Amino acid sequence: MAMKRRDIILEVSLQLFNDEGEANLSAVDIANELDISPGNLYYHFKGKEEIVAALYGQFESGVVALLDDIRDAGDTLEEHWLHLYVLLEHLYHYRFFFRNTTDLLQKYSAIEKRFRRMLEQQYQSIRTMLGQLLNEQHVAGKELDYVLIDELADNMMLIYTHWFEFQNLRKRALSQHPFIQSAIFQIMTLLMPYMGDQQREFAAECNLLYLRDKQP
Repeated sequence: MAMKRRDIILEVSLQLFNDEGEANLSAVDIANELDISPGNLYYHFKGKEEIVAALYGQFESGVVALLDDIRDAGDTLEEHWLHLYVLLEHLYHYRFFFRNTTDLLQKYSAIEKRFRRMLEQQYQSIRTMLGQLLNEQHVAGKELDYVLIDELADNMMLIYTHWFEFQNLRKRALSQHPFIQSAIFQIMTLLMPYMGDQQREFAAECNLLYLRDKQP
């Protein structure tokens, strides 16, 4: 089935925003890339702000669905690792939202509250996951309190929301797989001191795979 013109506009806009940055593009640039007139673009979207809002709607719907899946996951690291990977995959697909996020939200006030609410939902999902993974039966000889879980959740959220910008600052143009693998490596490094033996073994295997893939 042929894609509708509106969907094509969104797909092309997303690719342009991801590759060049939303701030560097205008609605006319998008129309030129599509080889259509600005008036034709305006028929579907009354400017770049509506395009960004529509893309955010797609992004948010995907995150909410993935968080629902994570909520239904079991209490093993293997199950949560898969969900973390899929979530990072989705974030990478809409990575322009994480390039100068504060400036973008100030510019597009229509999505600011929704974006912050979505981040809070993600934070609470991470806290729940940590509560499942880092409970007493998995952590030998260590007690975890809510303060520690909050700190770990904060650090994980920093990776989720700023890893793309961090890699850009280091001038690392990572493709999707290395980007996700490096982010998960950081998350595993945070969690490993609080894991049980079986979980730690699985995390070590994941990290070895990452280091092997990282080699030229």
